Amino acid sequence: MENALKFLFVCCCFGVSLYSYRFSYNRRDCLFLIAGMALTVASDFFLVYRDRDYTGLYIFSLVHAAYVLRVSENRKRSALLLAAAFACLLPAYLLTEPLYAAAVIYACFFIIDVAVNVRSYLYGRTRPKINRRLTLAGIVLFFICDINVLIFNLPRYFSAPDAISEAAYTALWIFYLSSQLILSVSAFDFSEIFPKFECELDKKK
Repeated sequence: MENALKFLFVCCCFGVSLYSYRFSYNRRDCLFLIAGMALTVASDFFLVYRDRDYTGLYIFSLVHAAYVLRVSENRKRSALLLAAAFACLLPAYLLTEPLYAAAVIYACFFIIDVAVNVRSYLYGRTRPKINRRLTLAGIVLFFICDINVLIFNLPRYFSAPDAISEAAYTALWIFYLSSQLILSVSAFDFSEIFPKFECELDKKK
């Protein structure tokens, strides 16, 4: 029942992202968000209901790829970067167990996602400031969630107190669901609601 409610929450976030298309500041930006949220639902399905962690991680890698392309101001270069990263990591898929290979590819794509979002927040000129803030906040919460996933899984490999694992399990869901909620609204056009956060799109020199 608990897992069903969490999965339903993620599905509702996907629904919010679909709804935001009509009220988005940029339709293309919103389409990348919708793609990322749809892949998130698919990934959660495999992780929660099919117990296929490596499949879920591969799909989550695509989630981060969608978010990288969403915020990048040079999508062709970002696509080449993601392709190059995957090509470099392909031996991991061929030489190690599927779960470990998926984890390595996922971690690499996530790091690229965080880096591109930080750069977009600091130097981006093609997205309103409030939307950049929301997107970065969602990705950071997502990252903190994954740190707690690592802590939660420590007992599989090291001796760790059960209390730490239990606390990490609670924290990972709090941060994960919060990240999905924030990301789901990150494409809305807030210019009328929060005019002080609106920023003019600088013309390229």
